[in-house]
Amino acid sequence: MTTGTVAVAGVGLAGCATDTHADTVRDESANTAPVALATQIGSRAALGGSIAAAAVSSHGVGGALGTSIGLEAPPLAGKAQVGLRVTNPDLHVAANQPVEVGFSLFNEATHEPLADQLVKVQVKLPTGWATFKHLQTNAQGYASYTARVLTTTNVTAIFDGTDALQSVHSANDATLTVQNPSAAQVAGAVAAGVGAIATPSVNVNVPLPASGIGGKAVYLASLQAGKPYVYGADGPSSFDCSGLVQYVYKQLGKTLPRTTDAQFAATTRVSMYNKQPGDLIFLGTPGNIYHVGIYAGDGKMWVAPHTGSVVKLQSIYTTSYYVGRV
Repeated sequence: MTTGTVAVAGVGLAGCATDTHADTVRDESANTAPVALATQIGSRAALGGSIAAAAVSSHGVGGALGTSIGLEAPPLAGKAQVGLRVTNPDLHVAANQPVEVGFSLFNEATHEPLADQLVKVQVKLPTGWATFKHLQTNAQGYASYTARVLTTTNVTAIFDGTDALQSVHSANDATLTVQNPSAAQVAGAVAAGVGAIATPSVNVNVPLPASGIGGKAVYLASLQAGKPYVYGADGPSSFDCSGLVQYVYKQLGKTLPRTTDAQFAATTRVSMYNKQPGDLIFLGTPGNIYHVGIYAGDGKMWVAPHTGSVVKLQSIYTTSYYVGRV
């Protein structure tokens, strides 16, 4: 502080919110949203105003008398606190039974609903929590989706916040408990283990492998449907054929090489007559494998076919192929 003047610095930090990747987990990895940093620095005499400070120093006869007067800056307006809840946290369903899972977003202080806000829905996978769906709240601050699960599944939600609203994680999770699923109920569904979060575009009438990992791979591959083929891409927004395979199995804790030939070498050969959902379908010859897909049952496979196409379910269009099991 110098005589008659003082510099006042105010720093406001806003918009900092942690999130989990779209295709990653809630606790195991984090993705930080953009951070807005506002800095206000000024210097003025204390003659009024919202941010001011002053120092006055005077000298009297026979000595020095110093007097200083300071005015504090008013606090910066904070963000509104937000509440987020699962509206039906405990659900008991039959395997593959459609059920609505709902979420409510509201202002914690006023309890007013927050409309037109983006809520991210996450499911618990073997590798942790992963975002799989984005929902928009309606005028009542409510958003929902229809779930179909095959085994007990945990679902939660996250709101990333805005300039005026704090970020928040759901105060509770939804537990979808499947009551004694039978083999007949499980057969015919695309996914197993983590549950089918959205209705698959096609049903596959084949038994699922005992380990369950193949069914999970088919389910995760189905979630990529419609994403564009891009040569050399390995997700999460676009894929080539081997990039799709590597990405899907990485979510299940399995490490595969990047190229088709290397994936062929890294998997166990299985007779085409014994293939199961989740097995890899290789086209070409050893040392010259040019295409790979994930077998979904019923003679079909999930693939990223070629430039100009998208990830989709298609028939195995040749009788000459190899099968590899992860």
